[in-house]
Amino acid sequence: MIFPYWHYDMPAVPFVFMRHGETEANRTGIIAGSTDVPLNTTGEEQARSVAPLMAQHKWRAVYASTQSRAQRTAALAVPGHQAEILSGLRERHWGDLEGRPVTEICPRFETPPNGEPFNDMCKRVCEALKIALAGHDDAQGLTVIVGHSGVMRCILHLTGFDADGPRIMNATPVLFTPQDGRWTHKILSEQANAARQDME
Repeated sequence: MIFPYWHYDMPAVPFVFMRHGETEANRTGIIAGSTDVPLNTTGEEQARSVAPLMAQHKWRAVYASTQSRAQRTAALAVPGHQAEILSGLRERHWGDLEGRPVTEICPRFETPPNGEPFNDMCKRVCEALKIALAGHDDAQGLTVIVGHSGVMRCILHLTGFDADGPRIMNATPVLFTPQDGRWTHKILSEQANAARQDME
């Protein structure tokens, strides 16, 4: 049984989530999971290319997972901020499926052989978000969370959205906003473009 989103005590605080840049595992369609694979050249360029957009916003803090691909993305995408590391933001442990082609992945809500249950991952991601978003003050800016596609799926579930849809693109910042008891999410670049159009 997958616990519904209201089972978790998700803090109602706006934040930005960004998946890490591309790795060779991403490029070749391999399940990386808990394996610590680095960004490839494309991934580094993706992270650098989003830095001008990120520089247009005020950031209260930046958090990243324990895995180097997320930490490197944070360093390149938000260069002026030292990312704080939270173990709860690490990618899902896919057990015996790690290193296998993504075509062999089991259904999202099933527990992979010797791997991590989806409920357990959602619990630790939620606890990490509570730490990252504690003491939020709008005047200090938003918090950036840099993690993995599996973490994004947990966040989608925690905010009442479908966790089993298309995978988020690499190095794409997404703004999550609580509003009237529900959540909205939107790619940050689209938000910025809309704001510029309103001023023209």
